[in-house]
Amino acid sequence: MADNTTSHTWNVRAGIVIICVAAALITTLIIVVFHPGYETTNDAQIDGHIHPLNARIGGTIIWVNPEIEDTHFVKAGTILARLDPNDYQPIVDRLQGDVQSNAAQWRTSELNVPVVSATVTSRLAAAQAGVRDAEAELSTAQAQHQAAIASLRQIAALYDRAEHDRARYEALFVTHDISRSEYEQRSTDALSLGEQREAARASLEAAKQRIASAEQRLAQRRSDLDSAETAPQQIASAKAGVDRAKGELARSRASLRTAELDLGYTQIVAPVDGIVGRRSMEVGQRVSNGQLLLTLVSPKDIWATANFRETQLLHMQSGQDVKIHLDSCDCDLGGTIESFGGAYPSEQRTLFLRRV
Repeated sequence: MADNTTSHTWNVRAGIVIICVAAALITTLIIVVFHPGYETTNDAQIDGHIHPLNARIGGTIIWVNPEIEDTHFVKAGTILARLDPNDYQPIVDRLQGDVQSNAAQWRTSELNVPVVSATVTSRLAAAQAGVRDAEAELSTAQAQHQAAIASLRQIAALYDRAEHDRARYEALFVTHDISRSEYEQRSTDALSLGEQREAARASLEAAKQRIASAEQRLAQRRSDLDSAETAPQQIASAKAGVDRAKGELARSRASLRTAELDLGYTQIVAPVDGIVGRRSMEVGQRVSNGQLLLTLVSPKDIWATANFRETQLLHMQSGQDVKIHLDSCDCDLGGTIESFGGAYPSEQRTLFLRRV
């Protein structure tokens, strides 16, 4: 009885193992027969770079290329439209005049530096010489003043003695102790010395005037010297004028460059090869800076964006070959896996497939 039970148990276990092995074989057969060996998805789309073409300045459209229509292909450099240049040409003309004027001012300022340098240097040397001459003149006047004082003192002493003798001789003449001729001689001497004394006094006053005049001239020469000693500052100011003129020239040139760019922007040109889309410009239309005029889609730089489940990515990696089927033309394109996007909802990941 026990042997029969044991035999029955082994039979059951063997049957279960056989069933499992058969299930595994059937599953493997189904995978081999029916699985294509690669992953597929219908959740994909074709993408590409879209180049929006915006107006870089405001203006009025005066011409639109008649070949520019939605879905038409244009090559890079094709003129798409023109804005009225009369809004910008006068500004360019005015700024060209400003540049020429500032350039002339700059050249004049540069030429003025050596002139100013030579002038103020010469003026400084002349002022220094003038001070030396005035000081010498004052010294001479002071010496003459001292000489006039000494001469006056000497003549005054002689006069006093002569006047004393005249008075004494006058008393003797009155008493008839001396002759008239002796008295007149002393009187003449005193009179002559008196005149000499007055002349010496006049000379002393003249010497004083010469001192005052020399002091005034010296003060003026020193003032001229003080003014001339600002020569370094004047030269620096002339050089600063050159820098200012150069800066004005640079600013006017920059303004002219900006105006010339704005004038160039009146001609709207295709930046890349592409297919026109969303055209929104017409002749007579007033556009503003930054306004969208049309878009260009480059046919040379497109890719497919495909969504796969996470479980499909186990054996997929960048660089693998792929086949991209286009339903619209029922054709296949070759490509490679370029990159994997970040995590997405619903357990999906995005692949970017680049056409070969």
